[in-house]
Amino acid sequence: MSTTTASRGSGKLPRIRHGIPEVFVTIFLVMLALLIILPLFLPWMFVFKTQLEYAYHPWAIPLKLHFENFTEAWTAVQIGQGLINTLIVCIGAIACSVPASALAGYVFARYRSRATEILFYAVLIGYFVPVQMVLIPLYKMNLKIGLADSLIGLILPMAAFNIPFWTLIYRSFFQSLPGELADAARIDGAGHSGTFFLIMLPLASPATVLSCLLIFIGAWSDYLLSLIMLNNQNLFTMQLRVAQFLNAYGTDRMPRYAAAAIISAAPTVILYILGHRWIIRGTLAGALKE
Repeated sequence: MSTTTASRGSGKLPRIRHGIPEVFVTIFLVMLALLIILPLFLPWMFVFKTQLEYAYHPWAIPLKLHFENFTEAWTAVQIGQGLINTLIVCIGAIACSVPASALAGYVFARYRSRATEILFYAVLIGYFVPVQMVLIPLYKMNLKIGLADSLIGLILPMAAFNIPFWTLIYRSFFQSLPGELADAARIDGAGHSGTFFLIMLPLASPATVLSCLLIFIGAWSDYLLSLIMLNNQNLFTMQLRVAQFLNAYGTDRMPRYAAAAIISAAPTVILYILGHRWIIRGTLAGALKE
């Protein structure tokens, strides 16, 4: 990219001339963004139509807004029970992941030795293990310990996959905090637990909020792990219920399916809109730096 600036003291803003490479890069990035954004808007093309209107004019603007598709989808997909199950899974994943990651990250950051370094990298190995590789062993292990087809049998594997990454994040965050804070707390008589819970953990609130938000969004959007671990339809999460409805009816009930897809995606979208400042704050505060 070449720039030509006005003479000093003229007060004019610099003129930016885009070369051919920059234009191609911009076009490519715009097309890539459209590929990601357009599927999010497709359900809104169908959700306000009747089934007959969708069959004849699927891409036309609806003649009338039919909001009853949302109520019919709520009943047909049994979204209420799916919401409860998914909330239990999300809260359980946060409760099992965040405290363990924060404690481990603090220990690995403040009590560094050869043993803790080896243990840290042993924990970090779990971050590089893909979920698909261990699905069958996980299911067999759940069968042996009696957690098969239960929400706790889904929550614990989610926590196991989350802890290595967030341990790394917390370790990096605690390393960025001044060590004098912990030393001052010890001089004032605070023990290890007091230093952690009263001094260090409150200072790591950007990382904590960031982890809670992203773990919640990840658990809410999970499909593969839930599909393998859950067989009882009464325990199905939102994603499984929406997928089950699509498998049963295909595109014959597309307006209802679009309504169910919008309802299932709404909590994560709203949560991101409300919490995106915390996500940016946690990133800028060093939560994603090593």
